[in-house]
Amino acid sequence: MVVSRFLFFGFLLFGIQLTLAQTPEGQPAEDHVNALAEAEYEDVEIWGAHLLTLRSQYRHLTPKVRANNILEKLHSIPVAPDYRFDYSPVVEGEYKGAWILVNDLRIIGLLDEDAPPNMTLEQYGASIIERLSAWLERRDAQQRPKVFLFGLLHSALATVIFGVMIFGIVRGREKVLLWLENANNPKQGVSILQFGNLYLMPYLMMLLSGIVRLLMLLMIGLLCYLWLAYVMRQFPYTIGYGQRLTDYIVRLVADIGLGILHSIPDLIMVAIIFWLAKVVSGIVHNIFSRIEKGRLRSHLFDAETAKATRRVIVVLVWLFSVVVAYPYIPGSDTEAFKGVSVFLGLIVSLGSAGIVSQLLGGLIVVYSRAFQPGEYVRIGEYEGTVTAVGVLSTKVKTVKKEEITIPNAVLLNATSTNYTRLSKPDGVIVSTSVTIGYDTPWPQVHHLLLSAAEKTTGVREAPEPQVRQTALSDWYVEYRLLVHIDEPELKVAVLSELHQNIQDAFAEADLQIMSPHFMAQPEKPLVPAPWTPPAVKKKPEGEL
Repeated sequence: MVVSRFLFFGFLLFGIQLTLAQTPEGQPAEDHVNALAEAEYEDVEIWGAHLLTLRSQYRHLTPKVRANNILEKLHSIPVAPDYRFDYSPVVEGEYKGAWILVNDLRIIGLLDEDAPPNMTLEQYGASIIERLSAWLERRDAQQRPKVFLFGLLHSALATVIFGVMIFGIVRGREKVLLWLENANNPKQGVSILQFGNLYLMPYLMMLLSGIVRLLMLLMIGLLCYLWLAYVMRQFPYTIGYGQRLTDYIVRLVADIGLGILHSIPDLIMVAIIFWLAKVVSGIVHNIFSRIEKGRLRSHLFDAETAKATRRVIVVLVWLFSVVVAYPYIPGSDTEAFKGVSVFLGLIVSLGSAGIVSQLLGGLIVVYSRAFQPGEYVRIGEYEGTVTAVGVLSTKVKTVKKEEITIPNAVLLNATSTNYTRLSKPDGVIVSTSVTIGYDTPWPQVHHLLLSAAEKTTGVREAPEPQVRQTALSDWYVEYRLLVHIDEPELKVAVLSELHQNIQDAFAEADLQIMSPHFMAQPEKPLVPAPWTPPAVKKKPEGEL
């Protein structure tokens, strides 16, 4: 079953080759090109071999009719121990040409217009006689049993060798696939190509398995092709078809080889361009890496802007090198390559609008030095510590252990507050406000607020906390307490404890805080009553 499939595959290739327009055997390449340029022509082929090409009409006889007549005369040539060929010029009215005779029989009639432009009619006739002689020898050899038996013997040997090679390819494929499966040894504890809980080896195995199978099919197809060409060349009747198959594969290999040779100078130029790009990128990377690490000082760049500038310049260098090297890439001038380039350009143009906006936003954030990783900021409604300033987005970690991803395009239209940038050496200022009635002396309010600040953990003693009277409203005075803390990340926790201490301080002094607003003074001050936490119930011994 396997061999039959291979044979079917080989004959299918043979059928495809017969349908291709190829340069016939023995016909000059220039003759074939010139024939293609003619408006009407007809090839005369016999037993798969090209004999001649008719390019003109004789009276009412078209080239096709003339070709059919020549074929009939060729098949009518009697078998003889020896063949004598003659070239006889002839003039008939306005037609000038020649007859090719075989044993005094007129077989092929030629006109002056049938000859290729680079040959005279006599030269063309000599080449036809040479091909005709070769065909007659093959025709006579086809009738000899010895030739046929030798052809069968050689074909049988070729078939055995072909089968052995196919068997070796199939077994080799199995061994290669088995080796790929054993490459990921589970006894080692960690799988090859393992990233966390993601194992890439199974997917790589699928890809490699498909590549191996494809290569094996291509090798089998090539062997079928070569086997078929060899077998056909063992019999005189099919030697013309076998020669066509051989010529085609030889021309294909020659074209590929010449294409590679012609592409070597361009490939060298491409290699030089990319090598120069690598050298320039290395120089840029070295310079800006020194600035990032503080080994080199610059008034134009700091550590963060140097990192972004390095990336931008390296990308621009490689893009420029690709643009310069594009004309030297083999096949860049073909329609297929141009079509792929247009397709990629269309995809980039359609999908790059948002990406470009994100990239510009990231660059503006970096070069404006609005914030850097590790700083505590407020961006719009989000407040937290910047963990990363990426190419497309910025990540902020809040006090609730949430990571907020903000697209860089949003940063272009958002107002950001940096609490860390100016916090040294005095720390970050944190404020809160209370409203107290006019019946309470303001020095007492100042004292209570400052005493609450002294009891709060995280509030710095220097600079000292301060109280400001920010408004004199209709029913109360607004007091604002300003304190300094070292870590902006502790802002929420410090304010929470500070508010607790303020409430306790005013409760101990029997003073009510006038927030929220009220329209009339209550009979008794609204002061919270003392509160004692409930006793913790002890668990019986032995109970978990």
